[in-house]
Amino acid sequence: MPSNKLSVNLVFALAVVALGLTAATFAYLNRNHPQVRPAAAQEATGSPPPEKALSIDAENKLAVLEQMSAKDPENGAYPAQIANIYYDLGQYGKAADFYRKSLNIKPGDPNVETDLATCLHYMGQHEKALETLDKVLGYSPNFSQAMFNKGIVLIQGGSDVRGGIAVWEELLKSDPAFSKRAGLEQRINQLKAAAK
Repeated sequence: MPSNKLSVNLVFALAVVALGLTAATFAYLNRNHPQVRPAAAQEATGSPPPEKALSIDAENKLAVLEQMSAKDPENGAYPAQIANIYYDLGQYGKAADFYRKSLNIKPGDPNVETDLATCLHYMGQHEKALETLDKVLGYSPNFSQAMFNKGIVLIQGGSDVRGGIAVWEELLKSDPAFSKRAGLEQRINQLKAAAK
């Protein structure tokens, strides 16, 4: 009888561990990837953040996502999540490839397309980044993150400070609750003061 109880407890413990791993994988795959914003170093110097080495944790996450993507190739969320990992590692070329793959499966996702534009900007393809952001703003005219990123690309990538300020001022009008409002207003005032 005691060994029977031990077997039941062991099976129960294994089931709990399996459920925990499943829940952790599900939580990771469905996390809200933070909106792409240039790192402080990039804003200050105009250069992209440095590339990071692929950690064991990132390798494991990529392996899980690649398996899930292979099992469900019509799900654009998996390539987007793979792209997010490469983006976070500063591997913008790989990230851009997976963002494109996601968009081929599910076109018109403003978050994915804005992230792609940011990769293009970091890769020095400022015109393509602007084209992509303009496309997003064409079908989602008040998408705050695309407007924010467009201002950055105009200022840093195209040296169009006035154009960048104009986009940011429009952003602040269209989204009064913009999460980075105070910092953005301060940056606009600094740019205007420097232009005088």
